[in-house]
Amino acid sequence: MRVLLAHGSSDSAHAEQVDALAGNVSTLLGDSVTTAFLSDARLPAGAEILPLFLGAGVHVTKDAPALAAVSNCRLLPAFSTQTDAISSLILKNSSQNSIFLLYQTTGFEALQNRLQEHGPVACLHGEPSLTTVLQQQHQAGASGITVQPVLLFPGHSLARVRSMISESAIPDVTVAPVLSELDGFAELVAECFRSAE
Repeated sequence: MRVLLAHGSSDSAHAEQVDALAGNVSTLLGDSVTTAFLSDARLPAGAEILPLFLGAGVHVTKDAPALAAVSNCRLLPAFSTQTDAISSLILKNSSQNSIFLLYQTTGFEALQNRLQEHGPVACLHGEPSLTTVLQQQHQAGASGITVQPVLLFPGHSLARVRSMISESAIPDVTVAPVLSELDGFAELVAECFRSAE
């Protein structure tokens, strides 16, 4: 059995999207993929677990390994280890004046380093903030700015991004789709399972 391990619980705002992703990955693999969440007490015994996180924080280094160990599961390398593939997917879909918006810098250094070669990087939590980078780009004369949220799923964080853009009063700023909405995302997740075989 293969399991996508996500943040939160099955009651989270993004739980439906995680379930839909598991269905798409199941189809691509021709094998059953289910979902689990960090709030679960146990995972299906003997399952292959893919931690579905973009950062290399405590969920990847402590929470997921502890949950896998207590459940006697095989823990695969976290999705966050696919920096080049994640970056390529983002860049393939980015526009000319993109701002790449990370959740935060801590734990996201590899993605930050890769993306900042192609445009400014801002943070939802921390510096440089989205507000600051939007102002800098506007003052530099950039128009048609696209904010590319480096978030897995839409939810509360994406709502905050939209609010920050609205409050900036900078005209002609659009928000690109989150990663799970990009063509090729489910295939990238499926490849994480394939490469572990």
